[in-house]
Amino acid sequence: MKTALKILGLVALIVSCNSQNKKDDSVDQTVKMGKTVQDLAKQSQDLKKIAPVSEETLNSWFPETLQGMELQKIVKGTLTGYGISGATATYEGSDKNSLVVNINDGAGEKGMMLTSQYITFKNLNTDVETETKSEKILNNNTMLGVETIYKTEKKVLINFLYKDRFAVNMQADNIEKQVVWDAFKELEVDRLFK
Repeated sequence: MKTALKILGLVALIVSCNSQNKKDDSVDQTVKMGKTVQDLAKQSQDLKKIAPVSEETLNSWFPETLQGMELQKIVKGTLTGYGISGATATYEGSDKNSLVVNINDGAGEKGMMLTSQYITFKNLNTDVETETKSEKILNNNTMLGVETIYKTEKKVLINFLYKDRFAVNMQADNIEKQVVWDAFKELEVDRLFK
């Protein structure tokens, strides 16, 4: 009986400690989220003062070829209806591979709508790996978002906020992940900051 009581007491102590740790984690997360919201508010105020990249600049920024694929078309960005400057380019290769690149500028009055959608990635750090899908959180000095690979469908989706300003969304079919990242480097998004 004494042993059973000792075990029960030990279990109660462990549960109590775990509950305390969860409370501490919850407080830490709340503090982190508060800081993130403050940072986002300052960043948004800074971006409001910057004129967004023009549609003409974006259209001429896309190269004629990207990782050996030919530019097929350029259309307005997915968020231009909300007053956010952007463009979408579609590239196709000879082997039924394609890459769609969508870029939107978080600068200007409406930019906060764009940049605020990435806030959730600031506090995520859990990657997901299954037989059919791989999801990796991108959270470093230049990128905030997610890389998703659909293994059976041979699709790569990369969606992130680049240097707290440009939302980059790349959707690739029948292209290896490394080629998509090489395409991103080839785009030289930094040229848009000028």
